[in-house]
Amino acid sequence: MTAFCGRNGQALVETLLAAIIVTFAFLCLFRLSHLLTAKILAEHAAMRVARARTVGLNNFMCLKAARISVIPVAGERLWPVGEEFDYEMERARSAIYMNTPNNSVARGVLDYTGWGRMWVWPGDGTDSEVRMTNDWFSVSGEASLEHNYDFYLEDMGL
Repeated sequence: MTAFCGRNGQALVETLLAAIIVTFAFLCLFRLSHLLTAKILAEHAAMRVARARTVGLNNFMCLKAARISVIPVAGERLWPVGEEFDYEMERARSAIYMNTPNNSVARGVLDYTGWGRMWVWPGDGTDSEVRMTNDWFSVSGEASLEHNYDFYLEDMGL
C-alpha cells in the first residue's frame, strides 16, 4: 500500500489545466497577431487609396486599390471557387482585377468575403480612410498626402 493513494489523479488534473491555459493563451496571441496584421494592412490600404486619389483616379479605382491591399486578411476567396491557391495566379488575377471597368465584372475576376465588409473613403486626395470589419474585430486605417505640386510647377496663367 502506498501513501499517495488519495492523490493518484492530481498530476493529470494539473497537466490538463496547464494545457488548457497554454492553449487559450496561444489562441489569444494568434487572434491578436491577426488583429495587428489587419490594422497594418488597413493603414497600407488607406495609403494606397490616398495615392490613387492624388494621381487622379476615380472612387472605383480607389476601392479596388484598397481591396487588393488587404487580400491577406480578406478572408475566404469566393471567386474563383475550387481552385488551389497559386501565388503567381493570384498576382495575375489581381492585375486583371485592377483593369476591370465596373464592380460586376470585377467580382467575376476575384472576390473575397472580407471585401463586402469594407468601407473606403477616398477623400479629396489629401486624406483617406479604410475600415474593415470582421466577426472578431473592426479596424480602420487613415492616411494623408500633401499636395506639393505648386512648389515645382509654374503657374502658366491658365
